[in-house]
Amino acid sequence: MPEVEKLKSQLAALLEDVAKLQKAQKESESLTEQLQQRADKLEKRILQQEQEMRKTEAQNEEHLKNMHQDNKGLEKQVGEMHETYHKIQEKIKKMGLVSASGTERKMIFKGKSSKNMTNNQMKVKPQILQPVAGGSALITFDLPEVASNVIGRSFTIPVEGCEMKVSAEAVELMELDSVGLDMTLCSYKVLVSDLPSLPEDLLLDKLELFFSKTRNGGGEVDSREYLADSRSALLTFASQEVAQGLTGKKIYEVPFGGSSHKVHVTSSLNGNIKEFQIRKSVCNKTVLVTGIPDIMEEETLKDMLQIYFQKPSNGGGEINAILYCPEGRCTLATFEDEEDV
Repeated sequence: MPEVEKLKSQLAALLEDVAKLQKAQKESESLTEQLQQRADKLEKRILQQEQEMRKTEAQNEEHLKNMHQDNKGLEKQVGEMHETYHKIQEKIKKMGLVSASGTERKMIFKGKSSKNMTNNQMKVKPQILQPVAGGSALITFDLPEVASNVIGRSFTIPVEGCEMKVSAEAVELMELDSVGLDMTLCSYKVLVSDLPSLPEDLLLDKLELFFSKTRNGGGEVDSREYLADSRSALLTFASQEVAQGLTGKKIYEVPFGGSSHKVHVTSSLNGNIKEFQIRKSVCNKTVLVTGIPDIMEEETLKDMLQIYFQKPSNGGGEINAILYCPEGRCTLATFEDEEDV
């Protein structure tokens, strides 16, 4: 019996050890599972960080690539700006050889100066062509008040025992308001000014003869043109070096017949219209009289109209000019006076 008790005691101890081992195994398995979960989370986090790092590196590389491209673009723009700047400087240098009008004149200013001046603008005298239909007349009064009083009215003019009914209307013109010019230097042409008062053909022959000689700094002349309004001439050379060389000296003593005359040589400019604006304007002093029948001689009818509209009793006044166009005809009137437009 004691042996049985001893065996029971050993069995109980053994079972207790087994239970402890099983408990320790479960705890070990639980710890292993926890460690594995932590390892999985850590691995997942490492993978995410690696992906983010690769993404960031790719973004940085793309950004760096874009910066290099931007730098190249900026360098190209800077180069183009430098090139444009040098071209502008060269053009300014060339334009400096040309005076504002292309000629040099001594002038005395006796007018009034204005502080409110606009640069790079020029004033152009209007020259507007206006068609005049048959059976009408344009009458220009000295005073705009008279023209304003006449416009919009009908008049009955006595003519050799009968009557002629006419109407007065305002004259509307399409006027050039502003124009933009693109000025370029003509490398083959020069402007020769300060010419003497001689026949056109003689002037051009003498100029071509003088400036075609190499000892005078000239060369072969391709064409020539006389500008009567400024009493100057345009000479076109076969070589631009000749034209540029002539403008450097500027003043030349040219023989014209029995005497010599100093002429002024400058570079020539070409002007191309870039833009322009047209505006409608009403004449201040000119009215259009319509409904005039062809019942007598042109000059007689013209005198009769002038006499009638000069009388203040008829609403008229002093007349500066009159243009009559008989029925069946058509003519053009030229408006040049800026105050009348």
